[in-house]
Amino acid sequence: MLAAWSCVRAVRACGPRLEGRYRLMATEHVHVPAHASDWASPAAAHAPDWASVAAPEKARPPVDEGLIELASPMPPGKALDLGCGEGQNSIWLAQRGWIVNAVDLSPNAINEARLQAQAAGVADTIVFRAADISDWRPVSRYDLVFCTFGLPARGMGRSRLLDMAAAAVAPGGTILLTEFDISLRREGWMAEKYLVSTEELERHLAGFRVDRSVTRIARHRHGYEERVLPVASVIATRRTDLRTF
Repeated sequence: MLAAWSCVRAVRACGPRLEGRYRLMATEHVHVPAHASDWASPAAAHAPDWASVAAPEKARPPVDEGLIELASPMPPGKALDLGCGEGQNSIWLAQRGWIVNAVDLSPNAINEARLQAQAAGVADTIVFRAADISDWRPVSRYDLVFCTFGLPARGMGRSRLLDMAAAAVAPGGTILLTEFDISLRREGWMAEKYLVSTEELERHLAGFRVDRSVTRIARHRHGYEERVLPVASVIATRRTDLRTF
């Protein structure tokens, strides 16, 4: 019993948010034997692992709200996910019939994305690859190209990526670009070089019809933190009279 209360006190010491996260686990799912001798019984093999009880469950990143709004009414086709992270957007598309090519710089994120795609039953329709998206080049064009919160810092790498993303869109295809808005520099929440304006995004979309260019307020979750932040978002359609890649 003392061990159980020690665990509960440790959780409470981490603050109310952590305590709330594990209150259900601590009060309903942890069985403490009434007698110390019970730990020596065969049931001891199933005794709770206090380290795992105190360890937070990893939060999965949500599917991008802008992508859901854009792609839900679209017929399935070929999509390119630039800066795919753990693959939640690619998996969501694949579950709706899309064939997806997904790229991210982090090998660990790509490995996790493959595991998640396998668990979701869509591993055969997504190609995940670890590569630097500021240098990587696709070999075909896509009906949908998107980069949501995956742009590198401002500079030549970002410019190359945006030009590549635009070039990868097939005639009549759609591009979605979303990143934290430049207005956040006033709050000091993020270095300015990682922020973007809609004007900067549009400069790389020659030959496109801009369907939407807005700064909107969106929920963004990073780990266990969720904040409401301004994001710059541009949706554009490539003109069908352009034939070059």
